[in-house]
Amino acid sequence: MILHTDFRDYYDSAIGFGVDKKVHFNRITKETEIILKTQNDWPVHSQSGLIGFCGKTYPFIKLHKFDKGVVCDLETARPKIIEVYYSYSFEAYEEKETKWDDLSWDFRGYWDRSRKMKLKQYFSEWSFENDTLFRKLGVPIWVKNFGWTAKQTGIVNPRLKDFQFDRVKDSTTAFQEISMYISNILVEQKEVAVVEDKYRIQQHGFDVKSSFRNRKDGN
Repeated sequence: MILHTDFRDYYDSAIGFGVDKKVHFNRITKETEIILKTQNDWPVHSQSGLIGFCGKTYPFIKLHKFDKGVVCDLETARPKIIEVYYSYSFEAYEEKETKWDDLSWDFRGYWDRSRKMKLKQYFSEWSFENDTLFRKLGVPIWVKNFGWTAKQTGIVNPRLKDFQFDRVKDSTTAFQEISMYISNILVEQKEVAVVEDKYRIQQHGFDVKSSFRNRKDGN
């Protein structure tokens, strides 16, 4: 797979294992509209979201570790963040949340059966396979943060390293799966033009209004 991009990601190192010159990935990051939930739905966590990767969705919750020695960051008016962690399972979330005493949960300290059930359900029901949105967007990767629900926006071709996705897919596996997905599912991606940097800002985006709910059957 040949990359056409202006940034590096963690799986780029896998290029050293061989390149299929027939497969091209036009990896240009862009914000676009991605509708996943209705306006009446409320995210299970203020820092929850989805990574769409090669036909499958990976729900996550972003956690923060705060510097207890700093009462408040003057720029953000919040405790200073010294570390972030993307949990891709309920077990990982529960372990980190308990140890870090994370403040990003809207109802801090409210840990009961109802909350645990909703969080477990979130990680379970939002993890499914469906190629529909990927085909409409014409990309193998996208991200949607439910904190942006009001705007219904997401990002196509994000840098997965920023979301610690290497803990889900190692570099070689990620590179190979993207290459196969483009060549087998997003076949139109083979015809790609390399755009000069000065024209990229003018490049047409993906004007897509896509909607799908949590479906486990893949239909």
